[in-house]
Order: sequence, then structure tokens, then C-alpha cells
Amino acid sequence: MSERLGIDTNILLRLVVPDDADQAGAVDRFLNRLGPDDVLVVNLSAILEANWVLRRKYGYPRERVLDFIQALLERRGFEVAAYEAVGNAVHLCRMLNVDFADALLSETNRIDGCSRTMTFDRKAAARVPGMELLT
Repeated sequence: MSERLGIDTNILLRLVVPDDADQAGAVDRFLNRLGPDDVLVVNLSAILEANWVLRRKYGYPRERVLDFIQALLERRGFEVAAYEAVGNAVHLCRMLNVDFADALLSETNRIDGCSRTMTFDRKAAARVPGMELLT
């Protein structure tokens, strides 16, 4: 019988950051125990938090973080919430050099039927498609 399991950001981080051997080993053992039809659910909070932690705490370059998020989208057995919005946000970041969180917010809203996303962030309004400055 297949199982759906949510995973926290700290589990995601062990996939890319080898700073805790015990936790990395536990994640490896966990992944190896999963059945072929089991699904690990990665919600938007975990994606955003992983992006922030990898950039701010670990100093990962932007492209490496985007590569990690893209790999999550492509990884068998992982179900990324708002898959289309996350993929579009990664694409926008690569093409327009915009902030991932801003791109994800705008794309999620667009997919949810919003004509635009209002913001006080001048930089985001100028660069992220679908964002508009509230004046």
C-alpha cells in the first residue's frame, strides 16, 4: 500500500547539505525504506524555507539553489506543491534574475486566477511579471 508523507525543510536540506552526518544517514535510510509507490510531499513553505536557508545560512549561490529546486521537481517519488508555479518561478529566476520568493508568489497568484499581485516592493514590481506597485 502506498503512503503519502510530508517532509520538513530540515529533511530537504539533508539532501543537499552534508553538515550533519547522522541526519544525512537517517534521511538516506528513510529514502531507502520507501516503497515504489510512496510519495514525499514537499509544500511551498518547505521550498521557500529551503531557498532562504541555503542562500542565507549556507551561502549557496543562487544558481545552485535553483538547480536543487529544479531537481526536486524532477525527482521521482517527490510531489512538489504548486508544481507549475514552482517550475515557472525557477524559470523566471533564471531568465530575468528575479527573487525566487517574489516569482513564486506572483506565479502562484497568476495560476490561482489573479490578474496581478500588488506590492510595495519597487524592485519586484519592476522586474517580476505580474507584480504591480501599489502607490
